[in-house]
Amino acid sequence: MKELSVFIDESGDFGEIKERPAYYLVTFVFHNQDNGIEELVSKLEESVRGSGFDVEYIHTGPVIRREEVFAKYSIDERRKLLYKMLNFVNRCPISYLTVIVDRREATDKIALSGRLAKAINRVMSEHIGFFSDFDKIIVYYDNGQIELSTILNAVFSIQFSNVEFRKAEPQKYRLLQAADFICSMELLRIKRDEKRLSKSEEHFFYKPQELKKTFLKSVEKKKL
Repeated sequence: MKELSVFIDESGDFGEIKERPAYYLVTFVFHNQDNGIEELVSKLEESVRGSGFDVEYIHTGPVIRREEVFAKYSIDERRKLLYKMLNFVNRCPISYLTVIVDRREATDKIALSGRLAKAINRVMSEHIGFFSDFDKIIVYYDNGQIELSTILNAVFSIQFSNVEFRKAEPQKYRLLQAADFICSMELLRIKRDEKRLSKSEEHFFYKPQELKKTFLKSVEKKKL
């Protein structure tokens, strides 16, 4: 049986828009279970431990902003950690898609839900040939936002008869962390293009063209 795992992460929420422009992003990371990643996961975890990090979850936004458990690490240490995730993503036999909704066109929960459902349904339909190659599809999401959970269940259940949903914790799945990383990169791509990177983001990616050439271009190669 050929099995596809889909790992999902989002950026944004269904609440009131606090700044404009604002976007809601959903990233889908696809992994054909025939292509094992156990060795890559082991190497990543050994590298993280070997560099002195005591972290289960490489949470990209907090790594950049020096938040949560990453507050005790210097910028050089945090940059090293993010490069480890970048290398892991580059080496992994995965692909991804990201759906983006402009919140200026979806100012409340109902409008956002409708636009997200249509956008996700459209992108799944456009790649139906890819999905039809699998006997089973397993969707992993942490159910962090109930509105998105509802949309995902509805769209996937309509599109596919062979789908199963599993609640998953990012601490236990490196590919959920990869989805978080890619989703963060896609948001940084938008902010960079609009010339509105935050001070912490500019401080973190301080080398000229590093964000574009090292991170964004390599991540984009994984796009389905």
